[in-house]
Amino acid sequence: EDKKQQTHFQIGQLLLKNIPEAEREERIFEIVNQLNYGIELIAAQQERDELAQLNLIACRKARSSTAYQAGREYADIGLFLLGEKAWLRQYEMSLEFYELAAELASLCGDFEAMEQLIETVIAQTHTLLEQVNVYGLRIQSNTLQNQLLQAIAIGKQFLQQLGITLPETPTQNDVQQEVADIRKLMGNREIEDLADLPIMTDGEKIAILQIANSILPAAYLSGSLLYPLLASLSVKLSIQYGNTEVSATAYVSHGNTTCNMQQDVETGVKFGQLAVQVVFQLDAKAIKAEVLFVVGTFILHSKSHIKETLPLLQEGYTSGLEVGNQEFAGYCAHGFCLNSFWCGQLLSSLESETHSYFNALVQFNQLITVNWFRIYWQSILNLQGNGSHPSILSGETFQETEILSQLLEAQDFYGLYVFYIYKLMLCYLFGEIESAQNQAVEVKRYLIAAPGTVVEPAFYFYDSLTALAAFSLSSAETSELFQRVEENQAQLQQHWAKHAPMNHQHKVDLVEAEKHRVLGQKLEAIELYDKAIAGAKENEYIQEEALAHELAAKFYLEWGKEKFAQAYMIDAYYCYSHWGAKAKVKDLEQRYPQILAPILEKQKISLNPFKTITSLGKTSTHTQATINSNTTGISDALDFTSIIKASQALSSEIELNQLISQLMQVMMENAGATKGVLILSQPSQLIVQAISHHNVNDDQTIYCTQQSLPVEESLAVPVSIINLVKRSLEPLNLDEVSSQPQFASDDYFIQHQPQSLLCLPLCSRGAFLGILYLENNLTTGVFTSQRVEVLKLLCSQAAISLENAQLYQKSQDYAQQLEQSLTELQLAQLQLVQSEKMSALGQMMSGITHEINNPLGFISGNLTQVEEAIQDLLNYLEIYQQNHPPGEQVKAYGEEIKLEYVLEDLPPMLADMQTGVDRIAEISKSMRIFSRSDREQKVAFDFHEGIDSTLLILKHRLKGNNKRPEIKIIKDYGDLPQIMGFPGQLNQVFMNIIANAIDVFDEMSEGRSMAQMKQNPDKIILKTNLDDATQMVTISIQDNGCGMSEEVKNRIFNHLFTTKAVGKGTGLGLSIARQIVEEKHGGNLSCDSQLGKGTEFVIEIPISTKS
Repeated sequence: EDKKQQTHFQIGQLLLKNIPEAEREERIFEIVNQLNYGIELIAAQQERDELAQLNLIACRKARSSTAYQAGREYADIGLFLLGEKAWLRQYEMSLEFYELAAELASLCGDFEAMEQLIETVIAQTHTLLEQVNVYGLRIQSNTLQNQLLQAIAIGKQFLQQLGITLPETPTQNDVQQEVADIRKLMGNREIEDLADLPIMTDGEKIAILQIANSILPAAYLSGSLLYPLLASLSVKLSIQYGNTEVSATAYVSHGNTTCNMQQDVETGVKFGQLAVQVVFQLDAKAIKAEVLFVVGTFILHSKSHIKETLPLLQEGYTSGLEVGNQEFAGYCAHGFCLNSFWCGQLLSSLESETHSYFNALVQFNQLITVNWFRIYWQSILNLQGNGSHPSILSGETFQETEILSQLLEAQDFYGLYVFYIYKLMLCYLFGEIESAQNQAVEVKRYLIAAPGTVVEPAFYFYDSLTALAAFSLSSAETSELFQRVEENQAQLQQHWAKHAPMNHQHKVDLVEAEKHRVLGQKLEAIELYDKAIAGAKENEYIQEEALAHELAAKFYLEWGKEKFAQAYMIDAYYCYSHWGAKAKVKDLEQRYPQILAPILEKQKISLNPFKTITSLGKTSTHTQATINSNTTGISDALDFTSIIKASQALSSEIELNQLISQLMQVMMENAGATKGVLILSQPSQLIVQAISHHNVNDDQTIYCTQQSLPVEESLAVPVSIINLVKRSLEPLNLDEVSSQPQFASDDYFIQHQPQSLLCLPLCSRGAFLGILYLENNLTTGVFTSQRVEVLKLLCSQAAISLENAQLYQKSQDYAQQLEQSLTELQLAQLQLVQSEKMSALGQMMSGITHEINNPLGFISGNLTQVEEAIQDLLNYLEIYQQNHPPGEQVKAYGEEIKLEYVLEDLPPMLADMQTGVDRIAEISKSMRIFSRSDREQKVAFDFHEGIDSTLLILKHRLKGNNKRPEIKIIKDYGDLPQIMGFPGQLNQVFMNIIANAIDVFDEMSEGRSMAQMKQNPDKIILKTNLDDATQMVTISIQDNGCGMSEEVKNRIFNHLFTTKAVGKGTGLGLSIARQIVEEKHGGNLSCDSQLGKGTEFVIEIPISTKS
């Protein structure tokens, strides 16, 4: 044995001597393992110290290689070599050995040995700063062992020794003060500018950041406000003293609290981005897992799809393992599985991943994270039908009562939240509403422990659904339940759905649908159920799409619409099946056997949605070439649920373009093709309707472009193959196409050289609808007989869906034509009525003016004669009085009739009569001008004459009354030429615009006093001018009324749009006015208006107009 030791030791010495120093670390295990055999042969302490140094190098390398047990052995040997007085002789080496040994003991789950080593370090070190690493390790190990309060207490005590005293029970005011200090320190700097801060050199401040960072996980898990307080404190120190690796953790933790506690998502995301940048700038591998965990679990999904967090969390897990940060590697694994579940990942793959991560964390002795894993792992098993009861978390992973007592004892509030949120979900999904109510109360108690995680909005969602399920209009708790829903919706809508609608808007919509259901508002509920289904489907939340279908089905069942309920319930069944929730599928089968009868009957012929369909591969297909018989069965490639999903996707589309996109997506996914072309049959030719390409560099990406091009003109398909399938109406499956002599001359094969080719006819009820062409240009034998059978099944559904979509498209086109014709007919009718009204008004006014003009002519003509005769009589009377003085009797009579006044007043009275006659004549003329019947040809028209006649007609409305003062008319007429136009129609335009202005003033007068209205008198300003450059006449009609909103202004010229009450407006006036100006006179009618600033209509008509 002595000789063996000697031999090993000599080999070690030779290796040490002959291996260059640059390569020594790379081969350190090889050297040290040989030398360690000869420890007993080394007597001199110096030589023992030198070997200890080599063991230290080996220990470091073992730790970084995650060989933790080997690392412990090197540490033990190194400490043995250093001897009892090591701290006096080799202080720095001893400190590093003890720190490494303590960390490796913790990583191996030997916490008792770790504590002994830590106590030695505390006893032997000279300063607090030399104890930072072991205190951080002690805090971390207590957290991992679910001793959260103990971890916090250790950290607070050490920070106090470093001069940082934290409040016993932090408040929001404490946090807000730290946040305010940060804003003050930031000044005018942007958040991203903090990445350029200098490197922190103050050892004490670095120590504070390290300890604060160690406390953060325990503070968060216990639901303490210490978490945001410590994060803010660390950010503040970084801004003041510079960046260190731990600053990245401070920034990301502050981003978390800003994003989720202060609900400032934009700022929170920026701090998250800053943290990642600092990690890469400082190459901070040690804390990379921590940063990626917080970004992936708390920040990124606040603004992006939850699926985008999964790669980050996987990277964080790997990074944590690489540097020995098992704590945050475990947290990243937890975040990955948690987010995967709530974003709708398939349960089968998720169960497998959860199982793998769970086994790894058990080896790491991470008790706290292991407990979380048990909760959602068992929840997955329950949904898959592998639990003792769907809503009881007891099974192969743990017993419900056992885990609950552990969580309560450890005061693991986050774990309790996770436990109860899964219980709430399961109880609700399986119809145990009373139990779900109880779970919701418990979840809310621990809500403070999970801010910012995906399970926070999950609570608002399921709590609202539970409350609405328990809702009864006759219940005394109605108002309380309704308030609960409103509070939850406020959180979901204002914070979560506002910033990340792709994750949460469908949840909001589904809760709103349920709310309308319980209130009996059926139409609103219908729209919101469909909106929630569409949103969940679009964003691939399969479990919530299933739930939305189920709730919609229940809604229709309550309403008595069983056929509608059946359609939704079948969709729910398929979605739950695809998700992998066998227990829920079974639950639906038991609750709704009647409406699920079509599915349940199909299962009698051995088609189970959870089993593969190897039998489908047994049927044959007509081929022109041999198919590789060694290809594995369809059971190795396709699950029946995928076929159900694909068929469901095709049958659910009715709009043609969307169906084509869906069809190409489904076929490409199920065929294994790199290219697909859809060809549709038209009456006289085949048309290439869509082309899809599968990006081989991204297995999830399929590009589809729709077009409409005859096959003969398209270069996308081999015409010879297409024509062959069209004639035979049989599938054609070819391998190594270039070797087929009958197609060798086709230009398409010469250029593209596809390796596998499949061409399938699309037929429905014997009618040929088109062809689906698929190819793979990389591999032969792609389209196996089994795959072809599946594609034939899908093609049958596709053909039916295409036929339905085409019929639907035709019906939609026809309905649109009918709707347009009806609208045009209604408009024409209204315009005709309006035209008839104007014509009748014109005829009536023309008749009135005719009847007035006849007697008016007699009066006007005779009045002049009367005036002259009376003047002659007055002259004669004057001469007679001068020559024959009157007697007493004549004088008395003259006084009686007041002859003097009669002689004085008679001429003015005759003049007033003439004025009155002239006024009547003017009114008659205005009526005649306004009511001029337009001829087929344009006539000369005077704008001013037309405007004035309109004002005269409206004069009675312009006058003041007991409600408002007179409307002032201000004219600013320019020098306008006459134009050729339709005078009656143009007068109608002026009438509509001015009358509308008067209507506005009448409405504005309501509720206002005369004094108020006189302060800002109502007025209409009429301006006309001629633009010599454009040869356009411009008429501006402007009022100082209340104006219009932008929305109203954009619609005032629309047919049938009116803001007036029913019976007071037709909505045709301005529409017809625009037609008259623009279509009849080649001009332009526009409107400019602002609320509170009045309205201006501008009419522009060219001097030379064309009809």
